Amino acid sequence: MSFTSQIQENQAKIAELKQEIGKLRDVEELKQVMQDTCGDTTKISHDFKQCKLLQGHFGKIYAMDWGKDECKVLSAAQDGSLILWNAHTNNKLDVINLRSSWVMSCAMSPSGKMTASGGLDNICTIYKLPDEPDGKDLKAHKELLEHTGYLSGAAFIDDTKVISSSGDSQCILWDIEKQQYLNVFKGHESDVMDVSLIPDTNLFVSGSCDTTCKVWDHRDFKADVMTFPGHDSDINTVDAARCGNSFISGGDDSAVLLHDIRSYGPLQQYHEANIVCSVTSIAFSHSGRMIFGGYDDNICRAWDTLKGEVISEMNDHRNRVSCLGVNSTGTALCTGGWDQILRVWA
Repeated sequence: MSFTSQIQENQAKIAELKQEIGKLRDVEELKQVMQDTCGDTTKISHDFKQCKLLQGHFGKIYAMDWGKDECKVLSAAQDGSLILWNAHTNNKLDVINLRSSWVMSCAMSPSGKMTASGGLDNICTIYKLPDEPDGKDLKAHKELLEHTGYLSGAAFIDDTKVISSSGDSQCILWDIEKQQYLNVFKGHESDVMDVSLIPDTNLFVSGSCDTTCKVWDHRDFKADVMTFPGHDSDINTVDAARCGNSFISGGDDSAVLLHDIRSYGPLQQYHEANIVCSVTSIAFSHSGRMIFGGYDDNICRAWDTLKGEVISEMNDHRNRVSCLGVNSTGTALCTGGWDQILRVWA
């Protein structure tokens, strides 16, 4: 290649790079405009309306879970029953009378055909739901026995595997049909209060009274993958974001923390000086833009994830808000309380 040709080629590259620089400047200017205006143009709606009341329990409601079909809700109460509801029609689809009334947790499988529940009996009990309710009392399908403390939470991986958390400071992965544990996850120094699967990964997160959250790989027998401190008191509840990159935790210190798995640290804290009560339950909205928190001052609060501000308070419960969840399409929020009522918001 001649010297002249080399100069021409270099000049062409320089011209091309100048064009790229110009495009990048345009992008930066656009980003700056968006940042300057987003405070005015991206306000999120916070007019939550109570649209359904699910009444039928005769004891304090301790736990609930949405099915994957967006309208079914499973609830557990200390009247010794699990109730499967149609949240659209208010109808009870099925009632399961438990052997122990001291139930503290419940979960539905992805298919909606199985439930897991447990409490002070230390047993993770699995029930198979019939295709068509026949009015007969359901018998336990499987009883998973290994925990030496109360069962505080459960999460189905699929219809064959479930993870349970317990007051014995452990989480256990179960093979349901074989009634055998596959992995025991030890590492917390106090009661494990909740567990949540991280979508599209092999990871799950647990929250404990030792003030830490731990992220685990349920395929691995080894210790936890990550440990996340930050709370000043017992952690009561955790929930993983649908994107799989972050999770939230809430505790007796009145704080909700947003943790980022990729950077291995906290991103935001949601707490106001006038809130001096425990966080009992939390959940992301479908998009992740809002965080819902249930508190033992009878209020469910909605936080703006980005701004860290309370944008709405739902205060219709007459006692502690003990559980809540968002359905699979993000169109409804269900809260349950010690006032024996489930309330559906939209």
